[in-house]
Amino acid sequence: MPPNARAGPSRLPDRVEPQGPLGISFKETVDTLASFLEVVIHTILCIRQVYPPTTFTRRRAHGVAVYQSRHPAVRDYVSKVVAAIRDEMDKGTARRVTVVIKTTTTGLPLERFIIDVGYMPLEGMEGPGREAKIMNAPTSEDLSLRLRAFLIRLAALDGQLLDNPDDTTWAIIVETNDNVEPGAAEGAQTPWVPALAADTLATNSAITPHHEPLLSVRAVETGVIDLRMMVQECAAKTGVDHLDI
Repeated sequence: MPPNARAGPSRLPDRVEPQGPLGISFKETVDTLASFLEVVIHTILCIRQVYPPTTFTRRRAHGVAVYQSRHPAVRDYVSKVVAAIRDEMDKGTARRVTVVIKTTTTGLPLERFIIDVGYMPLEGMEGPGREAKIMNAPTSEDLSLRLRAFLIRLAALDGQLLDNPDDTTWAIIVETNDNVEPGAAEGAQTPWVPALAADTLATNSAITPHHEPLLSVRAVETGVIDLRMMVQECAAKTGVDHLDI
């Protein structure tokens, strides 16, 4: 019979917490989605013929044929607006971006392309935390595939909407969380002015209990920053007002 070995102290092994795959960082997500918004805005302006189709050139983004205005002033304006939106997304304050197409005769909205923005909790995202890879976030390749599906759906949307009149104009509306006023780069003049009430989506209230129907276009859920697009054809175009939905 073997001699008894002196038993020493024993312990259970440390618990190994399950680890998920690491995806893109918060900063990478902001940069990618801001660039994506620029593509979306140009594409909306083209497919809804705010400007003549001949003033656009075809490009590719995320494997999809898209459009970009040839006009330097339009490109510069869209670029500056998207840069300002990117700053608000980086702070987690932009909650809705709306491209509103309006008639030039009355200024009334004809269509609203509404993009709602949602964020993961931003605690710990200061400084270097913004560039840290995020567990279970999509990879760059996966996010590109999701944005590709969004652009394909957007391109097909034109056939579902009524035509707009010939003379139209447009505006970009940004709504912020808790009505925080959008900021500007240090030393720069703010690019924002107060939006016209008629340009924004009416919320349910005793005064405006109804609004025109919203058509869901596509959602991109990353778990870091989520986007959801809806489109609304307004009464100034359809002639139908105050629908109960």
